[in-house]
Amino acid sequence: MERDSYLDGIHSAWLGEQLGQAFFLAMAAQAQGDMADKWRTLAELERVTGDRMASLLAKYDQEPHMNTPAEVPQDVLARYTEASHQDAMMQMKDTVEKAIVHFDQLLAVAPDEDVEDVRFLVWHEQALLAFVECEIEGS
Repeated sequence: MERDSYLDGIHSAWLGEQLGQAFFLAMAAQAQGDMADKWRTLAELERVTGDRMASLLAKYDQEPHMNTPAEVPQDVLARYTEASHQDAMMQMKDTVEKAIVHFDQLLAVAPDEDVEDVRFLVWHEQALLAFVECEIEGS
């Protein structure tokens, strides 16, 4: 993977974290009790990870950007909020597993000085997968 493709991957990861944060905050706004707290915690994890990706881009004099603020389309949100919790978690599991594959590919080509940050990106997604699997199991 050449430098530009690598940086495109990091920018894409940053963008995904922005959208993930917006998604989890939207889910929290529609949830109650412990589940709302869980969604807010995941939103914070997305923010922290996004900040690390922004710092990584800045190191290469790249500015993270979006054309519009991160907003979750209502149809996407409805797919999760109108489904059973189990079905919503199964949908999320598929999405997270795909992200792990993508982020592992970024880690494989990361320059040595970036490995720690990109590994954090992978670990954060693995933590999200662990959360989803616990929710599926009902723990």
